Amino acid sequence: MDHLKDWFVDGTRDWWGVRPPSPNQRQNRSDLWVVNAVMTLHHVRPSYCEELRLERAHFSGKRVLEVGSGPLAPILQFSGCIRHCLDPLVNMYMAAGWPLYDYDAKFVSMGGERMPYPDAYFDSVISVNALDHVDDFGQVASEMHRVVKPGGSIDFEVEYHAPTVPEPIEMTDEKVLEAFHGFELKPVISRTGHEMFETLASRFDLIPNQFERFGKERFVTWHGIKI
Repeated sequence: MDHLKDWFVDGTRDWWGVRPPSPNQRQNRSDLWVVNAVMTLHHVRPSYCEELRLERAHFSGKRVLEVGSGPLAPILQFSGCIRHCLDPLVNMYMAAGWPLYDYDAKFVSMGGERMPYPDAYFDSVISVNALDHVDDFGQVASEMHRVVKPGGSIDFEVEYHAPTVPEPIEMTDEKVLEAFHGFELKPVISRTGHEMFETLASRFDLIPNQFERFGKERFVTWHGIKI
């Protein structure tokens, strides 16, 4: 959170390539600077529009769930929808000072293996770079299928990499297609981390200073419709 303050309040450093906001870019919707900083970030760099290849108004009028939202809840980048966020660390984010209660979204602190929602509750489910962190990928995929309405959509980006301790699942196209067999699923784009950030930097005028973070991983975006 200190990094976010340096970026938004003091203007002394970038936020992963995002320059400190100008007065015209600042979103002042709350009495809390953290909320304004988060909304400003999503305003100037709506990264999910690129990573998921969707427009801001894509989910207008729909109820949407983000699996693995983190404290920034990028689902906020999408306009005109009812937003829900599921993340097992929600309580830890709150304890660390993130004012999730003031976001325009409903948060649940729980993993994706057991989603506390009725069947066919959501029009759409999204996730970005989170499904390789879960304990049981197949079970999370099953729950995503359960909570989406027939004809509803899933849109997600997954990282393909060698397994690590925090990211134990080695993704492949075959593993994704098998787990989401209840959807008509198609890959939208596959690119290296370097290629992805290069596109983000060009589209949102970012400082191109983050390329060294990436190795041999690939990021693959999928769109699916529930059969």
